[in-house]
Amino acid sequence: MAETPTLVRFYSGWEPAGQGDDGMPLYKENIMIRLDRPPYLSVTRVSEPDDFLNHPAPFEMFQKEQAARKQTYVEGYPLALWPAVNEAEFKMLADRDIVTVEQLAKIKGKDLPPSLKELAERAVHLVKLQTGAAKFEELLKEREGRITALEEQVKDAMLTIATQKTQIERLMVRGAG
Repeated sequence: MAETPTLVRFYSGWEPAGQGDDGMPLYKENIMIRLDRPPYLSVTRVSEPDDFLNHPAPFEMFQKEQAARKQTYVEGYPLALWPAVNEAEFKMLADRDIVTVEQLAKIKGKDLPPSLKELAERAVHLVKLQTGAAKFEELLKEREGRITALEEQVKDAMLTIATQKTQIERLMVRGAG
Protein backbone atom coordinates (compact mmCIF):
# COMPACT_ATOMS: atom_id res chain seq x y z
CA MET A 1 0.00 0.00 0.00
CA ALA A 2 1.38 3.41 -1.00
CA GLU A 3 2.32 5.76 1.80
CA THR A 4 0.07 8.84 1.56
CA PRO A 5 1.32 12.15 2.98
CA THR A 6 -0.22 13.58 6.11
CA LEU A 7 -2.11 16.82 5.55
CA VAL A 8 -1.52 19.26 8.40
CA ARG A 9 -3.55 22.32 9.32
CA PHE A 10 -3.23 24.64 12.31
CA TYR A 11 -6.20 26.73 13.46
CA SER A 12 -7.48 28.61 16.50
CA GLY A 13 -9.59 26.68 18.93
CA TRP A 14 -11.26 27.56 22.20
CA GLU A 15 -11.58 25.62 25.41
CA PRO A 16 -13.57 26.46 28.55
CA ALA A 17 -11.54 28.31 31.18
CA GLY A 18 -14.07 28.63 34.01
CA GLN A 19 -16.68 31.18 34.80
CA GLY A 20 -16.42 34.96 35.08
CA ASP A 21 -17.60 37.20 37.92
CA ASP A 22 -20.76 37.94 35.97
CA GLY A 23 -21.65 34.25 35.64
CA MET A 24 -20.75 34.04 31.96
CA PRO A 25 -18.36 31.32 30.74
CA LEU A 26 -14.73 32.19 30.01
CA TYR A 27 -12.67 30.63 27.21
CA LYS A 28 -9.00 30.55 26.35
CA GLU A 29 -7.57 30.36 22.85
CA ASN A 30 -5.52 27.35 21.83
CA ILE A 31 -3.64 26.56 18.67
CA MET A 32 -5.23 23.39 17.38
CA ILE A 33 -3.78 20.96 14.85
CA ARG A 34 -5.61 18.70 12.46
CA LEU A 35 -3.71 15.80 10.94
CA ASP A 36 -5.37 14.01 8.03
CA ARG A 37 -4.12 10.95 6.23
CA PRO A 38 -6.73 9.93 3.67
CA PRO A 39 -8.90 7.96 3.41
CA TYR A 40 -9.65 7.07 7.04
CA LEU A 41 -7.35 8.81 9.52
CA SER A 42 -8.14 12.24 10.94
CA VAL A 43 -6.87 13.51 14.29
CA THR A 44 -7.73 16.87 15.86
CA ARG A 45 -6.04 17.96 19.08
CA VAL A 46 -4.36 20.85 20.89
CA SER A 47 -0.97 21.37 19.27
CA GLU A 48 2.26 20.69 21.11
CA PRO A 49 5.63 22.48 20.73
CA ASP A 50 6.99 19.57 18.67
CA ASP A 51 4.20 20.09 16.11
CA PHE A 52 5.56 23.54 15.25
CA LEU A 53 9.01 22.11 14.62
CA ASN A 54 7.77 19.06 12.70
CA HIS A 55 5.42 21.05 10.42
CA PRO A 56 7.02 24.50 9.87
CA ALA A 57 5.27 25.40 6.56
CA PRO A 58 1.68 24.94 7.80
CA PHE A 59 2.57 26.73 11.04
CA GLU A 60 4.03 29.66 9.08
CA MET A 61 0.81 29.90 7.04
CA PHE A 62 -1.20 29.86 10.27
CA GLN A 63 0.93 32.67 11.70
CA LYS A 64 0.46 34.79 8.56
CA GLU A 65 -3.32 34.31 8.67
CA GLN A 66 -3.46 35.20 12.36
CA ALA A 67 -1.33 38.31 11.79
CA ALA A 68 -3.60 39.36 8.92
CA ARG A 69 -6.70 38.94 11.10
CA LYS A 70 -5.26 40.90 14.01
CA GLN A 71 -3.25 43.49 12.10
CA THR A 72 -3.60 47.07 13.24
CA TYR A 73 -0.33 48.56 12.00
CA VAL A 74 -1.09 48.55 8.25
CA GLU A 75 -2.99 51.49 6.83
CA GLY A 76 -6.01 50.67 4.77
CA TYR A 77 -9.19 48.65 5.04
CA PRO A 78 -8.41 45.16 6.44
CA LEU A 79 -9.40 42.21 4.27
CA ALA A 80 -10.55 40.40 7.41
CA LEU A 81 -13.37 42.96 7.72
CA TRP A 82 -14.32 43.17 4.03
CA PRO A 83 -17.52 41.16 3.47
CA ALA A 84 -16.66 40.48 -0.17
CA VAL A 85 -13.81 38.15 0.87
CA ASN A 86 -14.67 34.61 1.91
CA GLU A 87 -12.51 32.46 4.19
CA ALA A 88 -10.66 30.65 1.41
CA GLU A 89 -9.85 33.88 -0.46
CA PHE A 90 -8.70 35.52 2.77
CA LYS A 91 -6.30 32.65 3.45
CA MET A 92 -4.92 32.74 -0.11
CA LEU A 93 -4.33 36.49 0.13
CA ALA A 94 -2.86 36.36 3.65
CA ASP A 95 -0.39 33.71 2.50
CA ARG A 96 0.72 36.20 -0.19
CA ASP A 97 1.11 38.95 2.47
CA ILE A 98 -1.87 40.91 1.15
CA VAL A 99 -3.85 42.12 4.17
CA THR A 100 -5.73 45.25 3.01
CA VAL A 101 -8.09 46.12 0.19
CA GLU A 102 -5.65 48.81 -0.97
CA GLN A 103 -2.83 46.29 -1.30
CA LEU A 104 -5.11 44.01 -3.32
CA ALA A 105 -6.14 46.91 -5.57
CA LYS A 106 -2.49 47.74 -6.33
CA ILE A 107 -1.89 44.24 -7.63
CA LYS A 108 -4.82 44.52 -10.09
CA GLY A 109 -4.93 40.79 -10.74
CA LYS A 110 -1.27 40.30 -11.65
CA ASP A 111 0.23 37.08 -10.32
CA LEU A 112 -3.07 35.99 -8.80
CA PRO A 113 -5.06 32.83 -9.41
CA PRO A 114 -8.17 33.33 -11.58
CA SER A 115 -10.45 33.03 -8.56
CA LEU A 116 -8.87 36.15 -7.03
CA LYS A 117 -8.77 38.34 -10.17
CA GLU A 118 -12.43 39.33 -9.87
CA LEU A 119 -11.87 40.16 -6.21
CA ALA A 120 -8.91 42.36 -7.18
CA GLU A 121 -11.12 44.23 -9.67
CA ARG A 122 -13.71 44.78 -6.93
CA ALA A 123 -10.93 46.13 -4.72
CA VAL A 124 -9.94 48.63 -7.43
CA HIS A 125 -13.57 49.83 -7.63
CA LEU A 126 -13.79 50.13 -3.86
CA VAL A 127 -10.64 52.26 -3.69
CA LYS A 128 -12.03 54.52 -6.43
CA LEU A 129 -15.26 54.88 -4.46
CA GLN A 130 -13.33 55.78 -1.33
CA THR A 131 -11.37 58.53 -3.10
CA GLY A 132 -14.58 59.81 -4.69
CA ALA A 133 -16.27 59.84 -1.30
CA ALA A 134 -13.52 62.08 0.08
CA LYS A 135 -14.23 64.63 -2.65
CA PHE A 136 -17.95 64.57 -1.83
CA GLU A 137 -17.15 64.91 1.85
CA GLU A 138 -15.22 68.12 1.18
CA LEU A 139 -18.08 69.39 -0.96
CA LEU A 140 -20.58 68.64 1.81
CA LYS A 141 -18.46 70.42 4.42
CA GLU A 142 -18.25 73.47 2.17
CA ARG A 143 -22.02 73.47 1.66
CA GLU A 144 -22.67 73.05 5.36
CA GLY A 145 -20.53 76.15 5.95
CA ARG A 146 -22.54 78.09 3.38
CA ILE A 147 -25.82 76.94 4.93
CA THR A 148 -24.81 78.06 8.42
CA ALA A 149 -23.73 81.46 7.03
CA LEU A 150 -27.06 81.82 5.22
CA GLU A 151 -28.98 80.79 8.34
CA GLU A 152 -27.22 83.56 10.29
CA GLN A 153 -28.07 86.05 7.56
CA VAL A 154 -31.72 84.96 7.64
CA LYS A 155 -31.81 85.40 11.45
CA ASP A 156 -30.36 88.89 11.08
CA ALA A 157 -32.86 89.72 8.34
CA MET A 158 -35.78 88.44 10.46
CA LEU A 159 -34.59 90.56 13.39
CA THR A 160 -34.32 93.63 11.13
CA ILE A 161 -37.80 93.00 9.70
CA ALA A 162 -39.26 92.62 13.19
CA THR A 163 -37.71 95.91 14.39
CA GLN A 164 -38.89 97.68 11.23
CA LYS A 165 -42.44 96.34 11.75
CA THR A 166 -42.53 97.72 15.28
CA GLN A 167 -41.24 101.09 14.03
CA ILE A 168 -43.91 101.16 11.30
CA GLU A 169 -46.64 100.29 13.84
CA ARG A 170 -45.42 103.10 16.14
CA LEU A 171 -45.42 105.60 13.26
CA MET A 172 -48.92 104.47 12.23
CA VAL A 173 -50.17 104.95 15.80
CA ARG A 174 -48.59 108.44 15.93
CA GLY A 175 -50.05 109.37 12.54
CA ALA A 176 -53.55 108.18 13.49
CA GLY A 177 -53.46 110.02 16.80
